[in-house]
Amino acid sequence: MIMSLIRRVLPQQVRTSIKRAFGLPTTHLNSDWSILHCIGPVADTHVVLDLGAHHGWFFHCWQDWCPAARIHAFEPFPESFEAMARAYGNDPRVQLNQLGVGDAVGCLSLNVLSESLVSNSFLDPRDETWRRVGYATGAVSRVSVPVTTVDAYVREQGLEQIYLAKIDVQGFEMRVLRGAEQSLPRIDHIFVEAAIFPLYEGAPSFADVFEFLTARGFHLMTMRAWHRGNHALVETDMLFRRNDLAPPGDEQNERYYLEFR
Repeated sequence: MIMSLIRRVLPQQVRTSIKRAFGLPTTHLNSDWSILHCIGPVADTHVVLDLGAHHGWFFHCWQDWCPAARIHAFEPFPESFEAMARAYGNDPRVQLNQLGVGDAVGCLSLNVLSESLVSNSFLDPRDETWRRVGYATGAVSRVSVPVTTVDAYVREQGLEQIYLAKIDVQGFEMRVLRGAEQSLPRIDHIFVEAAIFPLYEGAPSFADVFEFLTARGFHLMTMRAWHRGNHALVETDMLFRRNDLAPPGDEQNERYYLEFR
């Protein structure tokens, strides 16, 4: 709480000067997002799309690590958007959009899960899977929210290049990606959460997302997954990079293994 208050009150330049004075690293990547170490930190100005921002924790952590980032954050649920706006609405590096993201511009009905607001979705929750992983939706209500597409937003904002698109949209991943087809050639990296056991009706699996992006010129750099105690994996976060950005192979490390716990 105290550190969060300090970050909001003190300008970035002041925080950096204090860190340097005490011999501390000037930037830091929160351990929640350690999977991203292989693509940063980034010193130059760059654009990040946070699709499904909730209260802004992801882009908050990214900017702690990469202060020059320019964030375009999207959150459709009014209460979550208002919390995000209170925390980051005065930051000139952040553009907040009270919008959902999908494959068409318009309005959609958002399912609001009273006991898991971070899991609100445009898709209906799959009760059997929620019970299987020990989660509770609580009462489900609906609210109509405006929705855009990545392609429409990129055109509107005149975004030439996007360093990272983070997608956390609770089963709507394929809709978001289909609405971004024209923009994919200008996106360097895509960080996407996808299901192994879909929690929502009609949600794609992580394999669907993998096949879609690899067919469109991306390769999977790394991934992490989690389970609910019985070692059956439930969801995975996947980090993709556009193929034409791939560096030469490292001849000193031709082969190594990643272990998922």
